[in-house]
Amino acid sequence: MIIRLVVAVLLTAALLGVGLPAAETAQSERAATLARDELTELRETLARFETRNDATRPGLPGATRLYTLRVPAGVTVRLGVGPRNESIQWSRGERRGRVETDLPLADTLRLTGGTHRLRLRLVRVDGEPRIRVRRFKSDPATTG
Repeated sequence: MIIRLVVAVLLTAALLGVGLPAAETAQSERAATLARDELTELRETLARFETRNDATRPGLPGATRLYTLRVPAGVTVRLGVGPRNESIQWSRGERRGRVETDLPLADTLRLTGGTHRLRLRLVRVDGEPRIRVRRFKSDPATTG
């Protein structure tokens, strides 16, 4: 009876030792895929926004668009990385990925897991069009 119990415990420990890393890898893969998909969608939205609108000088009102970005749990997203702020980068632990945009961003922004409402504004910086990305905070007097 004791031998069966010891064998059962050892078998359970071995199965957990094999199964848990595989589950962690699957969870990490899923988060990476979701992050890539969300950032690819954001890149396409930025391209359409830039194509359909004209940039203005900073300080002048211009084209604005609200965008909702869903960042998977455990993932950090940085908007506006690279030598010209032209990339969007995601990271989860040691894994990293990057999505290139057609248009440089005016700012850098760091977002962690969750849903974020962003305000996109097309502006001119040093004579070149750029997209300014900020967190959107609604005014108390506005409606949704």
